[in-house]
Parts: sequence; structure tokens; C-alpha cells
Amino acid sequence: MAKILYSLAQDGRGHASRGYEIIRRLAADNHKIMVLTGGDTYEPLEKTLEKIKNVSMHRLPGFQSVYNKKGKINYLKTASKNIPSIVNGDIIIKKLKQTIERYDFDFAISDFEPFLPRAAKKKKLNFITIDNQHRLLWEKIKAKQIPIKHWGSFMVTKGIITSVHPLSKKCIITSVFQPELRKKKYRKTEIIVTGPIIRKEIEELKHKVKKQDFVLVYVKPVLEKAIIPKLKKINQKFIIYVSDPGKYKKTKNIKYKRHSHTGFANDMTACKAVISSAGEQLMSEALFLGKPLFLMPEVGSFEQTFNGRNAKNALVGDYKDITKVKKEDIIKFLKRLDFFENNIKKMKIKNHINKIMKIIYAEMKRD
Repeated sequence: MAKILYSLAQDGRGHASRGYEIIRRLAADNHKIMVLTGGDTYEPLEKTLEKIKNVSMHRLPGFQSVYNKKGKINYLKTASKNIPSIVNGDIIIKKLKQTIERYDFDFAISDFEPFLPRAAKKKKLNFITIDNQHRLLWEKIKAKQIPIKHWGSFMVTKGIITSVHPLSKKCIITSVFQPELRKKKYRKTEIIVTGPIIRKEIEELKHKVKKQDFVLVYVKPVLEKAIIPKLKKINQKFIIYVSDPGKYKKTKNIKYKRHSHTGFANDMTACKAVISSAGEQLMSEALFLGKPLFLMPEVGSFEQTFNGRNAKNALVGDYKDITKVKKEDIIKFLKRLDFFENNIKKMKIKNHINKIMKIIYAEMKRD
């Protein structure tokens, strides 16, 4: 039995879904896990882990993006919101070091969270990183794959990834598109690419996939108002998961549902397509279930823009920046669902969670 610290980034629910499956399996093997996160990740992860033994949840200061009404990242407000975490960084790391020492942790895992890796390094605690962001550092990306207008965002994103997230012996990159790497080792860090992590709930529903006449929609709560007015203008049934269904008036074509771990999984199994922001985890789960994607990258997030381009290039869906989406874009996408479905079948997507767990356990034994 090992005592494990597991920290997760706070911006987006994809970190919660990916972390949940790993934490659930570690706990089932009788390891004790202290989970550190906050922001958008805390609540959904707390709900899914509340009945699982050997797991405790704790809030950790972190970084989150701020958006304007149209859905674009407001860099000035984002910087202002995150000043306390930046200023108090040394204090946060000091407290984490004390936590590591007090409870004598054996191992640590970080999903694109910046403070725990720094504390682990200082205390010489073995850790690994699991995320999809690091693909932007080491994937073989050709210049023509990045439009000129996105080069600035690309370079800023690479700089943030490099400076924010320290690495240890292994950096696991999970992606449904499994990128080809420029290098498999960076200094003393082994770079490992795997396919996606699929939640148990999604994998168990694979044999129940059907195609009902509705489209499933999800965006971050702060971006709901950016897309709902456009959906109202389309003659199509939508189910959209929102933070508070009571805020919205019922319409003939849109059904509002409160965020639900199991409810969303069931609706994704039954829908005919998924419209969402362009996070890796939801994209992976939708494609695993054979659902075409219309992705809406958050403006200013190069990672999401790159995910959108990958989906379009793979002919499994389309994308448009969330601030520029028009009803015509969605209508055009919906007319091509059969084409997208056939291309998704050719991908033969598999769940790589077992491979990732083997890597984790091998590294824990090395310590």
C-alpha cells in the first residue's frame, strides 16, 4: 500500500474525468490518495469520489482563465485573477512540502498542476505527470499546420507549458490522435505517448450506443451564454448541460440539464453528435462512442484550436472558434454526420487506461 499525492489543474472538467479513472483504480488497489485541486475540477471530482474509500479531497490554490461575454479569454482579467496564486506560490509550495513530510507520502502524480511538482522535487519525492498539454512541446508539428494568425498563441502556450510545469522521470501524454514525437527523452525525462483514458462508465456503455434524434452540447459554465442563442435558431433538438437549468427559459428545441456524471455519459451514448469546447478528454470519449464532433475552441487557447484542427483533418468533425460560430456552421456539420461516423469507425479507438496504470505501478516500484 502506498500513500499518493495527486494534483490536478483547475481549468476545465476534463482533468476531473481523466483523474477520476486513475484515482478510482489506485484506491481499489488499497492505495491511499490525497487529491489536490480547485476551480472547475473540484466539484465534479468530489462528487464522483465521495463514496470511494482511501481518497480524501483538499482544495489547492491554482490558475483559472477569465472570459468575456463572447467567450474569448480576457488576458488582463485572467492575470489579475491569478495574481494571488502567483504571489503566494512559494507559500503554497512550502505548505505542500510540509504535507509531504508530515504524511510521509511515497509517490505523486500531477495533471498539469504547477505547485506539487515543485514541492516534490524539493523533497525528492518521485512523481510523474499525466496530461495532454505537453504534446505541444514535443509533437512533430509542421509550420503549415499552424495558420499565421495562431503562431503568437502557439508560442505563448509553449512558453507557459515549459515554465509552469516541472517534469520528473516520466511525462505521459494522453491523446486520442496519439501524436508522433520529435524526441522521446528530454534531459532525464522519458516522454511517453498513449491513447486516451476512457472512464469506466463510458466504456461500459460502449455496447449500448444508439443514435437518437438529438445533439448533446457542453461548454464551460462561463461560456454557456456564448452558444445558447445560436442553438435557439436551429431546427434541431439539443440537450445542453448547464450549471443552473433554472436560469434559462424552456424552448421547443433545447432541453437544459444540470451537470451530472452519469447523466452526461448516458446522453452521450444516445445522441447523434456532440457539440462542445475542444478539450481533449470529452473529445476522446465522444469519438470512443462513435459520435461526430463540432468543436468550439476557446479563443486564446491554442491547445483547443489545435484539437479542433486535428478533428477536422481526421475527418471526424469540424470546428469554429466559439466567438465566430454561426448557425450555418452547425447546420452544415449536421448534414455530414454519416460521413464523419464512417471515418470514426476507421480510427478503431481503444481505451489505454491499463497501459497507463502499468506505467504508474512500474514507476512506483522503482522508488
